[in-house]
Amino acid sequence: MKKLIIIFFFILTPLYAEKIERLGFYNLQEILEDDTLTYKIIKGCVSLNSAVTEIIKDEHPDLANEFFKSANYLYPFGILVLKKIKNTSREGAEKEFFLSVDSLTNDYMSFMRQNGVINQSFFKGTFIGDDLNFCNEIRAAIETTISETKKK
Repeated sequence: MKKLIIIFFFILTPLYAEKIERLGFYNLQEILEDDTLTYKIIKGCVSLNSAVTEIIKDEHPDLANEFFKSANYLYPFGILVLKKIKNTSREGAEKEFFLSVDSLTNDYMSFMRQNGVINQSFFKGTFIGDDLNFCNEIRAAIETTISETKKK
């Protein structure tokens, strides 16, 4: 039975690795020039912030609320980019984005919980902390762009 659990763990771990990718490999210029990459990054950031929100909300509700705000700020941009990429209706993009984010959020939560068992930390030994910083940079870039656009 013990061997079966170990084999099961090694089979599932690569599945998460395929879905969860480091977001910080890209620079802002690459993201701005490729709508598909923009979508991937925004979806990843929304999912990551949502996962952290869910994992810490009971013990750290105020901090979880900040992650929740970040996820909700980026969420509509993901829908807009997906709508553009797929040339689909807003309703279709909303539904697809929601389902995709929900699935990736669950993958992130599983990944962080597994890491918590191994390292006694959700983030230690992973790229999650770096990706959260990267997502904050993306959010700041969007906020700055919107602010500058409003001034003009």
